Formats: sequence, structure tokens, C-alpha cells
Amino acid sequence: MKKMLFWLACFVSWLGLDLYLGQKQAKKQAPKRTYPKRKGTIDFICSGPEFFRQFFLDIRSARKRIYCLFYIIRDDRITGEFFHLLKEKARSGVDVCLLMDWQGSSKIKKHHLNSLKQAGVRVGCSRKPRLPYFFFSLQQRNHRKITVIDSNIAYLGGFNMGLEYMGESDNPNLSPWRDYHLRLSGPSAIDLESEFIADWNEENQPYLQPHEQAEDNGSGIEHVIVPSGSGNLEEKLIGLVRSAKRSIFIGTPYFVPSALVFHELIGALARGVHVTVLIPKHEDHPFVQEAARPFLKEMMRFPTARIQSFTNGFYHAKIIIFDEEVCDIGTANFDARSQRINFECNCFIYSQDFIKQIRPFIEKDLCDSETLAAADLSVHSIGGKAKTKAAYLLKDFL
Repeated sequence: MKKMLFWLACFVSWLGLDLYLGQKQAKKQAPKRTYPKRKGTIDFICSGPEFFRQFFLDIRSARKRIYCLFYIIRDDRITGEFFHLLKEKARSGVDVCLLMDWQGSSKIKKHHLNSLKQAGVRVGCSRKPRLPYFFFSLQQRNHRKITVIDSNIAYLGGFNMGLEYMGESDNPNLSPWRDYHLRLSGPSAIDLESEFIADWNEENQPYLQPHEQAEDNGSGIEHVIVPSGSGNLEEKLIGLVRSAKRSIFIGTPYFVPSALVFHELIGALARGVHVTVLIPKHEDHPFVQEAARPFLKEMMRFPTARIQSFTNGFYHAKIIIFDEEVCDIGTANFDARSQRINFECNCFIYSQDFIKQIRPFIEKDLCDSETLAAADLSVHSIGGKAKTKAAYLLKDFL
């Protein structure tokens, strides 16, 4: 028994050291690529059928290259259509590269990958586990969803590749699926292409070379592409929350912020900023609701906090709006994993007109939700309290 406890203690110590040193090294080595503010066309998409219709239409229209990166690619009917299009374009002479997160897309069968490669599609995996910090590398996922077509049209947001994103989940609580995605036309497509190339070249060969530099045409919606990994998103959010004067709206499937971001959020509430959080009523991963509960209860001590629970299916959107002036839409959830560990990519939009344009969709989602009171977040059973404590311990890795 003593020997078993000894080895268990050694294993736990190794895990802790692996996570601590791995995160420390990752933060030191994290690339800090920055891109200029751009102007261009931004289309807002919040429906799965609409997203896939336009996405597949743009792929069919590609003439030079298609670069796709998804965190999750399922093995289902919609993925079959996606793979068919990629193979068709590759056979026609279009340069097609498909990059998948090693863990998130691990269920894709080998014969599908071989079929893609035989058709001329270059297929790669991102963020494979590595030494010396093996356990930390298992946690550090490439959570980005980026597609760039002909260096001119780009997609960025919450939709992955699978039937549940079409609203056809096996779990009735997760349908319909609500998500936010952007279709960008203009020079920022080159910035997203640069991010794809950097991710590809990190682990896959032959290396991809960057293409023509983008030139701004001076018209359209002002925005900037913000890639992140290993903590730099946390720094960006801290600055924006600290600067907020009137209101912050947060839409997220997982509300488990890092300690530093949450500290700033409480500070904003203390100075009278109105903070609205929209989260799903139903969860698609265990423990996420329990992990969110202490944060939400702490916020509800302030009269300017409002917590809404989305009831019309599953809410997977990732959005933050500061003072109705700056809008952040991208791949990052409002959790410590996205803010401190994962590789993410967001678009910060500096346009009150754009925010007014998407406001009706947000208000619709708020109407499809119920307001939570402090009592709704209370846990009385022993099992519920134990689960909440366990979720708190695991909060940085949910």
C-alpha cells in the first residue's frame, strides 16, 4: 500500500511539474505575430445550413488554392461532402491543404485520409504530443477554424466540420446549434493565410511559402486579425476589460475565465460597468457548468451583472462586445484553456455600424434564453458540491 501511494505521489508530482514547466516554456516560445488594422467586407453567419451552403460554394469557386484548418472534423455525411469537394478541386489543379488538430480530429478513419492524399490533397496534423512536456502538449490544442480561398476570401469562427453544426446532433438538447462565424473578403485574408502557413510549417512538409502581400483598398469595416497562444490572448482581454466604461457582452459556451481575466471583470462590475453573460443551458462537455458556477455566483453580487441561459438548443458562439464599440468574434471561448493554453485566432472589429448590424441576432439569442438568479446557481446535494469542487480543480483544462 505504501509503495502504491509513493508511486502515485511521484506520478502526480510529475504531472504537476510537466504542466507548470510546459506552460512556462510555451509562453516563452509563443510566436507573437501581429497584423495591422485592415478594411474589408465582413459577413456575419450564425446558422449552420447558411454557413455550409456559402462555404461549399466558395470552395467550388476556388481557382488557385484552398487552405483549411479545423479543430474538429467528424466522420459523417457533411464531412463526406467536404472531402469530396476538396478532392474534386485538387484533381482540377487547385492547391489544397487540409490541417487538423491531432486530438480534435483523431476519429477520422485512415482510408479517408489516404483517399484525400491520392487525389492530391495535402493533409497534415497540428499539435502532436511531444517531449519533454508530454502531458502539457496533450492539453495545448490548435483550436482554430480557419479557411482561406485564393488569398482573398477567408472564414473564421466557431463552426467545425460535422453534422451537429448543421443542427443534426444525436443529442436533442444540442439542436438547433447556434454559432457565430465570419466570412471576410479583402486584405485580412492574407493575414489568416499567414497564420495557416505558420501552423502548417510547424509540423508538416513540404513547407508552404507565403503569397503576395495584402494591400488595403481603404474601404470597408475596420478590423484586425489577432492570433494567440500560450497566454497572449489573456493579456489582450485584460486590457480591453480594464478599458471598458459602460458595458461588456460575453457570449460563450464555456464561462471559466483565467484568474487574471476574471479579476478584471470583477473590477469592471465594481466600477459600474454592465456585464451580460450568455451561456448555454445544456452542456456538451462534463463539468463545464459546475466549473462556471462559482464565477457566475461571484458576479451576481453586483447589480450590473446579468446572466442569461440559452434554451433554444446549444449556444456555441464566441463573442465579446466592449462598450458597443469593439467586437471580438473568433475561435476562443471565454475560458482559461483558450486564454492561456490553446492556439486560437480572433477578429477584433472596430465598427459601431457592424455591431448594430449583428445586434438583432444577439437580441434574438437573448430572447431565446432565461435569466438566472443566484438561487439557480446554488448546489445543495453532497454529490453536486463534490462535482463543483472537482470541476474547480480542473477548471484550467476543461
